[in-house]
Amino acid sequence: MVLDPTPEKVNVRRMMIYSLIPLLSIYAGWRIQKFWILVGINLLAGFGIGLVSDTIFIPLHFVYALSFFINAVISLYAVRYFANRYNAKLNASL
Repeated sequence: MVLDPTPEKVNVRRMMIYSLIPLLSIYAGWRIQKFWILVGINLLAGFGIGLVSDTIFIPLHFVYALSFFINAVISLYAVRYFANRYNAKLNASL
């Protein structure tokens, strides 16, 4: 496809840092070709946190902080996992 990134190795640490910055997280997901998977993971985590917080009546400012922290951790691990797999796939094809 025309919009696919060039198949080059990615710097895993840089992609993890990018995943924490809102606009750069879009680039990180696109670069490792897992954009929609990362969006889905973050949406499911956000909705899950919202549902849990509604059922146990946590104050709203705690929910925002908890949601940000959990989404950041999930994004870091997901981007690290997918970036390592992307690099391994490129190594195998060479």
